[in-house]
Amino acid sequence: MDATKALVELQEHDLALARLNRQLDEMPEKRAILAARGKLAELKALQARSETALSAADSLVRRGEDELRTLNERIKAEQDKLLSGAVKSPKELQAISMELDSLKRRADALEADTLSKMEKREASAGQSVKIAAAIATGEGTEARLTDRFRQLGGTLLTSIDAENRAREALLSGLPADLRARYEQIRSSRHGITVGVLKEGMCSACRVGLPAGKVEELVNGPDVGVCPNCNRLLIVRGL
Repeated sequence: MDATKALVELQEHDLALARLNRQLDEMPEKRAILAARGKLAELKALQARSETALSAADSLVRRGEDELRTLNERIKAEQDKLLSGAVKSPKELQAISMELDSLKRRADALEADTLSKMEKREASAGQSVKIAAAIATGEGTEARLTDRFRQLGGTLLTSIDAENRAREALLSGLPADLRARYEQIRSSRHGITVGVLKEGMCSACRVGLPAGKVEELVNGPDVGVCPNCNRLLIVRGL
């Protein structure tokens, strides 16, 4: 294939690649996946805090239950002493009775406090369950969106691969110096790389060129350089 025709086809493939990659980036499914992942990250951070709170609540409840168990053991011991008949002194009996009253008051207060902590623990546990359910729902949504993206994006990726193979075949057929110039201009221009000289005008920048420059181009090689936009300019061969 002539270099001039190869350059035009190469640019067509590059423009197609730019369009396909833009479509891939702008897919609603891709944005939805990113949004779903962001929400999941928030939920997992909330889950970590909830689990920490639940663990702390468990520790407080266990501590209260242990203290209450110890108090009840002391109460039973004092009651057994009081009922055993071993203590005869009225003064000692009164002291035991007063100690029992004090222990029972402490036990009642501790039991109420422990029950309150248990309620808070249950609330934390319920919150953890809700968060876990929300995470499961979010992960399901993300999975469905990812499958959808793979299905739709797979077609685009297949097209992108085909365009890349076609451009590489065309690029490899160009002379080394022309290939290097094309790639250099392509990287700096991010779009149109090649123009065609038509009626004294560059089709890429659409600027009419001075007659002297047009004459230089016409008398030069088939592929020149536009003096205005510095893109490759096809003078003849199409």
